[in-house]
Amino acid sequence: MDLPDEAVRLLNDRSAVKTLATTALDGTVSLVNIRGVNAPERNIIVLAQPGGAQIDQELMSHMETSSLVSILCVSISGEREIAYQVICSVKEFQTAGPLYEKFLDELRARTVDLKGVWVLEPADVVDRSFSFDAETRTSSEQRGGVRPRYRNGEPN
Repeated sequence: MDLPDEAVRLLNDRSAVKTLATTALDGTVSLVNIRGVNAPERNIIVLAQPGGAQIDQELMSHMETSSLVSILCVSISGEREIAYQVICSVKEFQTAGPLYEKFLDELRARTVDLKGVWVLEPADVVDRSFSFDAETRTSSEQRGGVRPRYRNGEPN
């Protein structure tokens, strides 16, 4: 699926906070803050190898079992919080190729050693934004408990 423009912007924004959620074989949920993430296209997310053996094993398991992972991206501007949950399938782990090379150049500029990249494909997107301004509040309660979901970059 194609991500909405605002979700792509958040994924590519180095100042936005991004959290990866994976599940271990025993059902334990792991949450890890990630910095090395990029959406070079609306239907591809590239994640630098987080560096933890446990997370790598969990991502590999998600890939082998076709189960989904989730990335929560949050950016706060004034009193407005913009947040998207991007639910993804794990497609592959690359140690060479154009996606790897592009990310390698970007991360080298930040003196980060890159061993490989995980290629993720968005399956669903949920707007998790919230505002303290009651007139622009986008909480699920004000929409009857329903948050907007996106398919091919457009709200359903």
